[in-house]
Amino acid sequence: MRPMTSIGRALRFVWSAAPNEMRILIALNVLYGAGPTLLLYVGKVVIDEVVRLAGTAPQGIFGGFGASQIPLAIAAFVILTFILDSIETLRGLAIDNLRDRTTGEARRRLLTKVAGFQDIAVFEDPQLLNILQLAEQGVERLWRLATGVGRMMVGAFAFMPALLFTFAIGWWVPLLLFLTAIPAVIIQGRVEDRSWEVERAQAENVRKMRLYERVLLTELYAKEVRLFRLQDLFLGYWTKLFQTTFQAMCAVRTHGAWAVVGSSVISAVGAAVPYVFVVDGVLRGRFTPGDLALYAGLIFQVRRSLELLIYEGGEVYQAALGVGPIFALLDLKPRLSLVTAATPDSRCRGICLSNVRFTYPGSERPALDMINLCIRPGETVVLVGENGAGKTTLTKLLVRLYDPDEGVITWDGRDIRSMDVEELRDRIAVVVQDYAHFPVTIRENIAFGDLSKVDQNDTLLAVAREAGLGEVIEKLPYGLDTPLGKMLDGGTDLSEGQWQRLAIARALLRKPKAELVILDEPTAAIDPQSEYEILQALRELTRGRMALIVSHRLSLARGADRVVVLQNGRIVEEGSHEELMALKGVYYSMFTRQASSYV
Repeated sequence: MRPMTSIGRALRFVWSAAPNEMRILIALNVLYGAGPTLLLYVGKVVIDEVVRLAGTAPQGIFGGFGASQIPLAIAAFVILTFILDSIETLRGLAIDNLRDRTTGEARRRLLTKVAGFQDIAVFEDPQLLNILQLAEQGVERLWRLATGVGRMMVGAFAFMPALLFTFAIGWWVPLLLFLTAIPAVIIQGRVEDRSWEVERAQAENVRKMRLYERVLLTELYAKEVRLFRLQDLFLGYWTKLFQTTFQAMCAVRTHGAWAVVGSSVISAVGAAVPYVFVVDGVLRGRFTPGDLALYAGLIFQVRRSLELLIYEGGEVYQAALGVGPIFALLDLKPRLSLVTAATPDSRCRGICLSNVRFTYPGSERPALDMINLCIRPGETVVLVGENGAGKTTLTKLLVRLYDPDEGVITWDGRDIRSMDVEELRDRIAVVVQDYAHFPVTIRENIAFGDLSKVDQNDTLLAVAREAGLGEVIEKLPYGLDTPLGKMLDGGTDLSEGQWQRLAIARALLRKPKAELVILDEPTAAIDPQSEYEILQALRELTRGRMALIVSHRLSLARGADRVVVLQNGRIVEEGSHEELMALKGVYYSMFTRQASSYV
C-alpha cells in the first residue's frame, strides 16, 4: 500500500475512532503553534521600550506599544506563558485519550476481522502470519501517525507566523530558510523508506522471536523447558534473532542520522546569512536591539518548526508505511468460496467427497489427493493411517476450516460451499485432536458446545457425567462455576485426560441436533481404565448418526461399519475390519504390529 494511501486511510480511521479528541487536539495545536512567535514579539516590544527609556533608540521594524504599554506587554507575556503551559497539559491529556481510543479500536477491528475468518489459513500460511505480525506492530504506530500529524500542525502553525515576521527583514530571508531545509526533508524520506524495507524483511525474525518468548514465558512449555534445561537454548535463539534484527535496523538508522547531520550544515548556513544581515542592520541603525532579539528567536523558531515538520514528517511517513499491513489485513477476503446452490441430488444421501484434492498454503505436496469417500446416514467410519497421512486434514475440510482445491464435498447431494458455514457447523459435533484449554469456568467450557444451554445446570452436569467428569466437578469448591487455569483468581487446572473429557462433554451437549459426529483421537489422553466408559458415551453419541472417527487405537475399528486407510494423502484400502484383515495389506500390518505390543 502506498504511503499517501496509508496516511489517508489511517487519518480517516483515527477520526472515526476518536473524533472529539482529534477536534480538541487540532484546536490546541493551532494555539500552541502560534504562541511562541507571539511571545517573541512581546519580548521585542519590552526590550525596545526599555532601551528607549534608557536613552534614544530607533523605532525599529515593527514599531511598539509606547512607554505606557510596558506593563501591558509584561502582563501579556505572563498570560501567554500561562496559556501555553496549560495548552501543553491539555494536549498531553488529548494525546493520551487519542492513543487509548485509537489503539483500542484498531485492536478491536483486527480481532473482529481475524475472528471473523471462518477458515484457519491466517494461522497456517507463513505469508499471512507475517501480515498479521506487521499489523499488530502497526497498531502502536496508528496513534503515533495521528499525533505526529498533530505535531506537524504545531510546526506548521509555529512556522507560518515566524516566516511572515521574517518577511519584514527581507523578502529573500524566508525563501532562503525554506530552500536550505529541503535537502533534510528529502534525505529523511529516503531514510524512512529504507527503514521500512528492513523492518518488513525482518518480520519473519520478529515473529520467531515472539514464538521463543512464548516458549520461555508461558505455562504451556514451562515444565519441559526446565526438565530438559532448554532455557539457554531458546534464549540463544532469541538473542541471535534480536542481534540480526537490531544490527540491520541500527545500520539503516546510523547511515540516516549521519545523512541528516550532513544536511543540517546547509540549513545552518541558511540561518547564519540572515542573522549576520540583521546584526549589521543594528550596527547601522536600521534595526533595533529588540529586532535583533526577535530575529534571534525567529531563527530558532523557524529552524525548530522546520525540524519539527521534517522529523514529524519522517515519523508520519514511517508510521504510514507501518500501518499499511493493518489495512492489508482488514482488506483480506475469506478464502472459503460461496457457490450457487444447485438442486440437491435426492439419491445422494450422507456426506460424499468426490475427487477431492487439497494442498496447504506454502506447501507443494498435496495433503489429500483424489479422495473419494461417502459416509451414509447411521454409518460409522474409522479413518486410520500413519502420522501425516492426511486424516486430520480431511476432518478440516468436512467442517470447512478449508475448502478443497479441487473436487467437491456434498451433504445430501448439496455442495457444502453453498451452505451457510454456521448452519453447517451447527449440524456437526466435533472433538478435535488439539482441543482447547479455554481459560473460563467449567460451565462455559462445556456450554461452548451449545451456548443456549449455558444456564441449564442439570443438562451440563448430565453430559459431564457421561464424559466421566461428574466426581471431579463435585469435588471442586465452586462446582460448574470453578474457573479453569492457574492464572485466574480461584482457578484450578485439570489433567490432560480431564481436559479431553471436557472436550467430549462439549460434543455430547450437541447430541440432540448433531447429524454428523467427527472424533479426532477422542481417547488419546484418557487412561485405558477409563477408556471403556468413555467409548460407551461416544457410541451413544454416534448412534444413528453419520460418524467419522480418526484414531491410532485400531481396537476402535472393530466396531466400525467401515475402515478407511489413508497413506500419503490417498485412500489405499477400504472395508470392514474383517475384510481388511483378510486382505493382509497395510491395515493388517498396522493392526498386527499394534496388537503385538500388548502380548
